[in-house]
Amino acid sequence: MPRLPHRRAARSIALSLLTLTAGSAAGRPSVDGTVVLIAPVAVTSVAQLPGMLANKVEHLAQIDPDHPVGPDSDLQTLSLFGREDLIAPSSPSYTPTHCAPLASATPVLAEIARRARETRIVIINESHERSEHRGFSARVARALRPLGYDVLALETLSNPPADVPARYLPSFRLHPERNYFADDDGHYLSEAGYGRFGRTAKTLGYTLLAYEDVREPSPSATPAEQIATREELQATLLAAFVASHPRAHLLVHVGYSHAAEVPQAGGARWMAARLKQKTGIDPLTISQTTCRGGGATTRLAVLPAGQPAGSFDLVVDHPGARFVQCRPEWRRAASDQLVAIPRALYPLHGWRVIEARPLGEPDLSVPMDRVAIRPGEDVALLLPPGRYALRAIDVGAKTPAR
Repeated sequence: MPRLPHRRAARSIALSLLTLTAGSAAGRPSVDGTVVLIAPVAVTSVAQLPGMLANKVEHLAQIDPDHPVGPDSDLQTLSLFGREDLIAPSSPSYTPTHCAPLASATPVLAEIARRARETRIVIINESHERSEHRGFSARVARALRPLGYDVLALETLSNPPADVPARYLPSFRLHPERNYFADDDGHYLSEAGYGRFGRTAKTLGYTLLAYEDVREPSPSATPAEQIATREELQATLLAAFVASHPRAHLLVHVGYSHAAEVPQAGGARWMAARLKQKTGIDPLTISQTTCRGGGATTRLAVLPAGQPAGSFDLVVDHPGARFVQCRPEWRRAASDQLVAIPRALYPLHGWRVIEARPLGEPDLSVPMDRVAIRPGEDVALLLPPGRYALRAIDVGAKTPAR
């Protein structure tokens, strides 16, 4: 089948039905346990996308597809569109740290659950460039639910001011009954792995909590002052929720240092340290960003000597990242199936974004998979068994530098 012309107009493409054998009961399985892509494929332009997703796609359009990684590369955007394979060689989030393993016979999730019973606040961090962290946090959410953990606080959730008219509220506030997130629910949620984390939490019955303060920092504030203000406001909002819900158990998913529960170098006090002080509750703090690449399987590691003692209660050390057909191997290990992207969908030049959603789900949902592709590549979708509708987004050319 010939490649598609690169046009901006919305259209659809008829494809032969593609069926691949799958071996997982996750997601919404088809009757016979296969992955099925349903024709036709919708094709849309950036101009037809909702504002928050359009903005992210426009960021992708500014990345040179021939030289996507350089000194000033937008690594988070490449990760958001499923191309961790491009950033792994240069991103610090993938560089091995050679942390010593923790001498413990307890499996990682079992140890987290054991420690979580001693508190009612668990804080786990992520790198915004590594989707495996979101997959692991979903596993933590599943392990903690039987222990009474019932609130999931996500740093990424949109949190508009109280006086915003109801019609402008994010989708997760207007339609809590939906089993998926929408792209306007939060910046990082557009990444398919984060969207799946949200689907897992909703299925498990977690209440969602937004706690990022939306006030603009003072223009005269120094970077350190801006960080301190943000951490204080986050901790204040979470502490207020804890005080007003004395029976609630919180799982808080954050980025990077927000999970540090003791002052860091230079005296910086991040959100977890402030929340601990405000509530009097000693949280279980878990870092996924401190150690990496230490072994063949996910394990617990010793906090490196260069970190302030007590920064995190547990340090999770994930194996070095591997990729198959440009996609992260950890998702295949979690029972996703590699599904070929039809050659007719590859662009003649530039980027194109391919999305796969459960059949019947609206385009506003964060898809089960979303990946940016370039001419001549061999990129696969990663999907659990089910019936899926595809959508292709024409990204457009990079704007020349002036």
